Amino acid sequence: MNRTLAGAVIVASLAAGAVAVGLAYAQGGSPAVDATVQANQAARAAQSRIDALDDQTRNMLERYRAAIWQTQQLKVYAEQVEPPLATQEAERAALAAQARDLATNTRDLTPLLLKMIGSLEKFVALDLPFLQQERRERIEGLKRLMTDPSATQAEKYRRVVEAYRIEGDYGRVFGAERMELTEGGGKKVIDVLRVGRTALYGLTLDGREALYWDPAKKAWLGLAAEHRGELREALRIARETAAPLVVKLPVPPPVVAAAKEAK
Repeated sequence: MNRTLAGAVIVASLAAGAVAVGLAYAQGGSPAVDATVQANQAARAAQSRIDALDDQTRNMLERYRAAIWQTQQLKVYAEQVEPPLATQEAERAALAAQARDLATNTRDLTPLLLKMIGSLEKFVALDLPFLQQERRERIEGLKRLMTDPSATQAEKYRRVVEAYRIEGDYGRVFGAERMELTEGGGKKVIDVLRVGRTALYGLTLDGREALYWDPAKKAWLGLAAEHRGELREALRIARETAAPLVVKLPVPPPVVAAAKEAK
């Protein structure tokens, strides 16, 4: 046998042995082969766990970054909100102080309002006798309002001040009304002209009798017949049925005693 043939035989023998070993491994293998297979499986399992831990770490890092960003945004928001909150707190404290003061002022306001109503009632009684029913009803309404527990102090104060304003307006305008007089057991109806709070004049409905109010005597007295035409025209002006013009009527002198009594 030559060398070439001998080499071929050896290669064939090795191949046959490798095949035999492969068959042996396939059929059960040796402990060394089993250990290698298990090591490979363990390595693959470890790599899977490493991959999972890497994903978990990445997710945690993303959440951490998101939390940092949110914290920064909240810090900026807090810096922006803090000044208005401080202002609101100061306003709340001021309102609380005002509420405490209001409770005290409310107790002090009631006696003042009652005194104002009493003074207004005296003033109306001493004033010229015009719109008497309307003015008395207004004062009685104020008295009832002061005893109404559902009415606020603000409403009571507003109504009292409004009554004073109305009385003040009477002194700046012409006014006309119809009034019934009682004289000597008889009655007669007259049209009354009010010139502010300066004077009151009356004219009977038939136009035959002119009157004026005497504050000193607190009575209606006769007015010269020559003034009836002027008085009739002044009544038309007061009722806005005629254009304004100058009329001449006698004015009674002021009464100082009535002013002193009013005080």
